[in-house]
Amino acid sequence: MKILFKNSRGQIGETLTWVVATIIILVILIFFIFGSSLLGKTKSVGTFRESLTSSKTTLNSDIFLRKSLFTYLSLTSNDQKQALEKKIVSIYWDKDPDGEYNQTRKEILIMYNKKR
Repeated sequence: MKILFKNSRGQIGETLTWVVATIIILVILIFFIFGSSLLGKTKSVGTFRESLTSSKTTLNSDIFLRKSLFTYLSLTSNDQKQALEKKIVSIYWDKDPDGEYNQTRKEILIMYNKKR
C-alpha cells in the first residue's frame, strides 16, 4: 500500500502543470482567433502597395482585380499585355457584368499615370 501512494505527489504536480499549460494555450488560442476575426473585417490585404491597398480604394473594389491591373501595367511587351487583358476581361465580365472592371481599370490608369 505504501508503494502505491509513494509517487502520488509527483503525479499530482505533473497533472497540475499540464492543466495550467493547457489553460494558457487555450487562452492564447482564443485571443488570436478573436484578433484575427477583428482584423478580417477590415478587408485590408497586406501591404502590397499603398495606393492599391489603402482604405479608400479597397473597401468598395476587388483587390485581386487591382493587382491584376497593376501587373498589366508593369508588363513591357504588348503581346503579354494584350493576352493578360483578354484574360482579365473574360474573367471579370463573367463575374461582374455591371462593369466594375472598366471603372477599376480607369482608376488604376489614373493613379499609375500620376506616379510616372
